[in-house]
Order: sequence, then structure tokens, then C-alpha cells
Amino acid sequence: MFNLQNIHSHTIYCDGTLTIEEMVIAAINKGCDSFGFSGHSYAPFDEKHCMSPENTRRYISEIKQLKEKYAGQIELFTGIEQEYLGENIQEEVDFIIGSVHYIKNGERLVCVDGGAKAQKMECDINYGGDYYAMAEAYFEAAADVAAKTKADVIGHFDLIAKYNFDGRLFDESHPRYVKAALQAMDEVLKKQKLFEVNTGAMFRFDKPEPYPSVFLLQELFRRGGEVILSSDSHHAESICHKFSEMRELIKHCGFKYMKQLTRGGFVDVPV
Repeated sequence: MFNLQNIHSHTIYCDGTLTIEEMVIAAINKGCDSFGFSGHSYAPFDEKHCMSPENTRRYISEIKQLKEKYAGQIELFTGIEQEYLGENIQEEVDFIIGSVHYIKNGERLVCVDGGAKAQKMECDINYGGDYYAMAEAYFEAAADVAAKTKADVIGHFDLIAKYNFDGRLFDESHPRYVKAALQAMDEVLKKQKLFEVNTGAMFRFDKPEPYPSVFLLQELFRRGGEVILSSDSHHAESICHKFSEMRELIKHCGFKYMKQLTRGGFVDVPV
């Protein structure tokens, strides 16, 4: 049975806009049966968007209290979005989303998620304007994200294409891009099969596709991967954004089942 659920969300503990309790209330008002929090893990190079070790402990403690307070109204899960180059969480959580927001070019740190202009500048400075070289470097990191972060879910797999509306920055069908993405996918699948279908950029920027793209979702199905819906919510309004459409999309891509998180772990739910 399908229950309305999102396990990728952010609060004021990192770069979200609402408190944990405000997000809980918003999820209840959206009709969610369950809801998960996935604050950004500690990364000393990005304290603006990530939780400090001290705030991570507070975050976990507050969710624990709210699990009890809202028992019977909504089931809550404690998670972390583990940054590939960040410090792995030591505390026990219900789930981990493994994501890549930063890569390295030699000793230089390169952010792939700082906005369209910033991403292009990083590409120009670090890769001579060659977006395919930047994508190859990104997917090289993405290939290792499951092993490095111990992820239960692979987060926004093709984040490098976040600002590539209608191919304005590069061609996602270019052989170099496709090869890098599929090689990374194959490597990830050796460790973890579950990828999120993330609608965060669809809400914030009207991106026409989720992460992964439709092409990559079709390839993920062909390779035996699995999917879970996520809205990567930083606001109340974005919770479970376009989930009905996403269920139809993943069905179109060949998936008969999707995953949802329960107290007993991830279970199959027909789409």
C-alpha cells in the first residue's frame, strides 16, 4: 500500500527555512503518513550549509522528542545527508543519503551546487570551460559515494546537471557525459541499488526533470536499480512535490515497485 512519504528534508539546523517541528506540522498538513529528516552532515569547508557536530547531536535529540510527541499522527525518521567529502556521522541514525556537492581538482575544492553562474565559473577556472571534464570528475566522485558514505539511498545522482535546463550548458547525450554517468551508476550499484527520484529542483527552478534524468532512470531500471521518491524539501510548500507525476514517470521508465522506509527498513510498494 502506498503511503505519502518524503525522507529527504532540511531544517534551520542546516540550510532549510523551518524548524524541525514546523516541518513535521507541514508534513502532517500535506497528508504524509511518515516523514524523514536528512540534515547535511558536518563538512568543515561548508559550515554555512552543514550541521556542526554539536548541532548534529541536538538535531538527533530533537527528532527523538518529536517522534514521541507526534506518535499516532505521523511516523518520523532520523536521517543524515552525508556529504562525500564531509566527515562521516558517528551517531546512529535511521538512514543515510549519500550525496556529492563538492569535488576536488587537485587540492582545490570545487562546488557543483552553488548556482548556475558559480558552477560555470568553477568549470572555467578548474576545467578550462570543458563541462564534460567537470562532469567526468563529478561522476568519478559519485561512483564512490555509496562506499564512502555507507549510504542507504543515493542522493540526486546527476546533480551536475542541476542548472542544465534544455542543454544550455552542455549536451547530456554527449558520449563523454553518458559514459561517465553510466560508469558511475554501474559502480554505485555494486554497493547500493536504491536511488532517490528527487523533485527538489523541479520545485525551486521548474526543472523539467527530476534527478536522475528520465534517460538515467531508464538505464537504472535496466541495470536492476531501485527508486524512492524524495522532494529534498527546504520549505513546507515543496513537501512531496509532484509525487503523483513521479509515480507515473517511474512506471513509464519500467519500475513496478518503489521503496518506502518503515521501522523494519525499506520495503517494496507497487507504483
